[in-house]
Amino acid sequence: MKIIMHGAAREVGRSCIELQSKQGSRFLLDCGLKLTELGTEYPVGLDQVSSLRAVFLSHAHLDHTGALPLFDHQGMRCPIIATPTTKALTRLLLEDALKIGRLQHAQLGYEQLDIDKALACMSNVQFNESGTIDGVPYQYFDAGHIPGSSSIVLALEKKRLLYTGDYNPQETLLMHGGSQDFDDVDIMITESTYGDRNHLPRAATERRFLQRVEDTLALGGKVLVPSFAVGRAQEMLLLLARKDWGVPIYIDGMALEATQLLLEHSDSLKEADKLREALRKVHQIRRGERRKILSKQSIVITTSGMLTGGPILEYIKHAHSDVNSAILLTGYQAEHTNGRLLIDKHHVYIDGWKTAVKCAIEQFDFSAHAGAGELKSVIRKISPHTLVVQHGDPAAVEHMRLWAAALGFDVRTPSLNEVVLID
Repeated sequence: MKIIMHGAAREVGRSCIELQSKQGSRFLLDCGLKLTELGTEYPVGLDQVSSLRAVFLSHAHLDHTGALPLFDHQGMRCPIIATPTTKALTRLLLEDALKIGRLQHAQLGYEQLDIDKALACMSNVQFNESGTIDGVPYQYFDAGHIPGSSSIVLALEKKRLLYTGDYNPQETLLMHGGSQDFDDVDIMITESTYGDRNHLPRAATERRFLQRVEDTLALGGKVLVPSFAVGRAQEMLLLLARKDWGVPIYIDGMALEATQLLLEHSDSLKEADKLREALRKVHQIRRGERRKILSKQSIVITTSGMLTGGPILEYIKHAHSDVNSAILLTGYQAEHTNGRLLIDKHHVYIDGWKTAVKCAIEQFDFSAHAGAGELKSVIRKISPHTLVVQHGDPAAVEHMRLWAAALGFDVRTPSLNEVVLID
């Protein structure tokens, strides 16, 4: 068996791993892209996409699905296996990416028709459900990352292969923890986004966040909560619903659309009724109302989580000089994003202009990925014969390699476009 890294090798982004049997059958684990300051980067070295037998999707985020329409345009016509929630979210995210690309006059290499055709190739699979495609048995398990996210087990050449996808074994307000019950795994391909560091206890982070909201409102300020549309925004809704703040809570942008979509796929949520109740307590707003909302105290949950676009920039444009207000970042801020600039330099770019921000700024670790300790615990429990570490920056991957090698694992940390041979 060959494992070929077309992406996510010693990097976070463009997850795309090819499995190739001795008979020449070809399968993909995910099909994503990577957004950088220089533009969009797609998987490398992947050709003859028309001969692929299947794509197994772990979840809907664009770094795992964003290349699907491009490869469809290039002739990929194989089945794409995903949970129903992943399929619905993939449409939402791909169509939003196309809209943004058109606004920016970017050359994406595909059109709406390619998105439609790729989605038409999708076959639904439920958690714990088994199937077979081209003679290869597969089974999907809850990965605990975002709604619909999956870890995938394949049986290929008499070996059991586990692909974790993006994975979180820890229970959150929105999600059950990811499954850890995998037997007789020969090959484990694991993410390592936080492979060299741990998260603070979730309950402590939740308390600190709520206290920061309370303190900001006590000063007479407004609270802006930039959130990723899928997963994070819904978790913030559930968290803020714990008390009556005495001011209105608003939800805006794709965060609202994603929440409504997830409630249509309620079986992928831990407690859908609580999210439905939380949504009833907030106000849904339209674009023309944004400036008016900030004339009074309020809490606003909106996209994008890294301030790279979306309604949050309009809110910051109107609130940036208010020293009593706060911008509470709820997740990781990649290098060269507005979110990272805000943390490091206290400014952002809005409509091309550098804008100083006088609001209070604080970052909270509500990660949907396993921390280093959790990854190590799961790897020990599964105890694969071969461990492939990917989807992490070089420092995180190297930390996991040294740890796994010290325990005697056959550990591989392939580079981009490298082929891993499994006997």
